[in-house]
Amino acid sequence: MSKNNSILVFGAHPDDIEIGMGGTVSKLAGLGYDVNMIIATLPNFVKTDTKEQRRTEAILSAKVLGSKTTEFLDLSPDEIVFGRKFVTKIDEIINKYKPETVFTQWIGDSHQDHQILTKAVTAASRDLNNVFMYETTIPGGLTENAFRPQLYVDISETLEKKTNALSCFDSQKIRCGHLWIDAIVGRCSYRGYQINTKYAEAFEIIKVTKW
Repeated sequence: MSKNNSILVFGAHPDDIEIGMGGTVSKLAGLGYDVNMIIATLPNFVKTDTKEQRRTEAILSAKVLGSKTTEFLDLSPDEIVFGRKFVTKIDEIINKYKPETVFTQWIGDSHQDHQILTKAVTAASRDLNNVFMYETTIPGGLTENAFRPQLYVDISETLEKKTNALSCFDSQKIRCGHLWIDAIVGRCSYRGYQINTKYAEAFEIIKVTKW
């Protein structure tokens, strides 16, 4: 496929993309798009999950979903700061892949890394036409903001790929508990019900062009 069929998906941490839009990543890859996943930072908790463990889990998960590339910016937490330096780094990624569409995290999320990443991605995507935000507020993530589902993707045929990808994250199954994947699937079921299908993922639109 040409560069025009390139899709960039940004996540602050490993597993963010899988939680929010793993089914959509798999669906787009199956449709022939070059889906490239960009991970901003790798958490490093010696007693629970290490940086290298998270990297390995993310690589395995991306293979399950059919992502063409998984790129790790490997920024330290102190480097996740909205400003010219971070936006320039995202600019470089966008110029490298020349994507048709960009996905990033929901700006209303309660996690500061998610918010800052999306501010930088939105700024760097100023000349692009199709930019969307996926919801990632599981687990936790309580916020005073309300996610506004505006675009739905039917993932009934790729839900199994999504759950298999999530199962790659042993560290998160331990940290988040045995109901973690069940809760994520439950939300997909709810989003599916909203559009009269079995499972779906929902997105907020930053910018989209049609016709």
